[in-house]
Amino acid sequence: MITLQGLALIKPTKKERTMEEYRLKIDKTAKPLLIIDYTFGSDRNLELMKATNLPTTLQNAKVKTEFDLAHAWSIFAKKYLEKTNEIAATPICWGGHYDQLGRVMLEMMRLSRDKQQMVDTEGVYEIIPHLEEIRFVSKPSSLEDKMFCRIWLSLIRHPAFIEMELDEDELASFNYWQGLFTIALGKTNSELLNQTA
Repeated sequence: MITLQGLALIKPTKKERTMEEYRLKIDKTAKPLLIIDYTFGSDRNLELMKATNLPTTLQNAKVKTEFDLAHAWSIFAKKYLEKTNEIAATPICWGGHYDQLGRVMLEMMRLSRDKQQMVDTEGVYEIIPHLEEIRFVSKPSSLEDKMFCRIWLSLIRHPAFIEMELDEDELASFNYWQGLFTIALGKTNSELLNQTA
């Protein structure tokens, strides 16, 4: 086994789980990563997201627009963090961190949707999957989908996700999706910077 994150296994009481919320603190003197302060309510393009339909192949009964996709991931991440035994006795997150994951997952979908229009830069193009390969992105529900929650929680340094045990197959998959997630995160932050320009 290869250790990436340490898992707390003690089941908490309800009181323990609600005592505080985890929120990433960033040195204000560092270059700002705007996504860290993002919530859906702060997005100047929120109405556009609500009005923009997903590609037909990704739509389902509950998820039809870009906002629906982002919101579905926000809800999925919140439920994952609150219910999984892996993070028992650790704080839940500030609500914005769930919205942030949803917004980055939306950007990951856009990368695949727009892949053919992108210019290959240092192999980045090759890592992006075709849209038909990520149909799961509009309906988060499976064990594999929880990997994206784990990636995000590790990136924001949630105390339960500093280390984790993965076997070699899981590690390869984790590293691939983390690389893609990081690209989507950078694209998201660039878009937020444009909103404030």
